[in-house]
Order: sequence, then structure tokens, then C-alpha cells
Amino acid sequence: MTLQNLKDKIKDWEITSSRREKILLFIVTVIIPAFLFYRFYYAPSQEKIKGLQEEIKKLELEIAKMEIFAKKEKELEEQLKQRKFFLEEIKQILPTEQEVPKLLKDVSMLAKKNGLEILNFTPRGEEKRDYYNIIPFDVQIKGTFVDTLKFFNEVERLARLVKLNSLEITPLEKEEKLTAKINFITYKYTGEPIEKKDKK
Repeated sequence: MTLQNLKDKIKDWEITSSRREKILLFIVTVIIPAFLFYRFYYAPSQEKIKGLQEEIKKLELEIAKMEIFAKKEKELEEQLKQRKFFLEEIKQILPTEQEVPKLLKDVSMLAKKNGLEILNFTPRGEEKRDYYNIIPFDVQIKGTFVDTLKFFNEVERLARLVKLNSLEITPLEKEEKLTAKINFITYKYTGEPIEKKDKK
């Protein structure tokens, strides 16, 4: 059958067929295939695509949360690292409970080493702070101005922290010397907050 013959037959069918036959043919050739395409291919595909899109959104949210957490964790790790480093530095500066008596003895020895006469040496009561205690002690010395300055310089260079809190100097009239009443402060590392220590 040639293409021309096929065209002629279709033309004849269009002329001779009823409206009902034409509608049935349209339903069979267009509506039913379209419905089958939608029902068994397009609709399931759309559902699948929708499900995948929702899954992608969930994954994106999870990844964003994980990235925030990872960033915070990294920041916390860095802060913890800095705090540990700072703590180690503090431990090197502040004497421990066992080291305080030796430190007080070292201050006394430095006074004598610089030719100063110790008139009085009085440790005071400790003042509690979070993670450390303040330990004040009074020293009264007699000596020359130069020797007193040398003494202060050497106390300042001690490995453990000793701070000159107050100073009262009185020149002696009949001698080329002076007396100095000094309040020093040192610190004892405890590693414990006040609340925890008070509960003991």
C-alpha cells in the first residue's frame, strides 16, 4: 500500500465515519495512552522526584547543622587548648601549697643576701579566690637604700610570683640607712573554685 492510498483511505474514513466512531478513535489513540503515561510513568516519576527533593533538603539541613557543630567544636577545642596553655603558665608562676613555705624562706634569704637586717617577718591569713588563694606577708627590713633596691629587684625576678603591695620607708637620722615596712603578696594555686572548697 502506497502512502497516497493510505491518505485516500483516511480521507474516505473521515467522510463516511460517524461522530461517535471519531470520538472512540480519539479516546483509543490519544486519551487512553495519555492516561496510561500519566498513571504509570509521569505520576510515579513526580512522586519519586518530590521524595528525592525532600531528602535533599533534609540532607542539606543535616549538613548545615553538622558544619555549625563542627565549627563550634573546632572553636571549643581551640578555646580549651588556649585555656590549658594559660593554666600551665599560671601553674609555673603561682606557687603550690608545698612551695609557699620555701618561697617565703627565699624572700627572707634574699634580704639577708643583700645585707639587709630583717626586723620582722609576718605571714598573714590567706584570702580565698576561685582556683587560687592570696597570701599576704609583712616584712620589715633595715639597710641602705641601694641594698633595699637590689632586694626588690631580686624578689621581682623570683620564678614564682611575689608582688610588692605596699611600702613605707623611714630614713634613720643617725645612720645612712632606712627601715622599710613592706607588704608582699604571693598567690597559691589550688585549682578549685571557692564553692567546691567550702563544701569540704
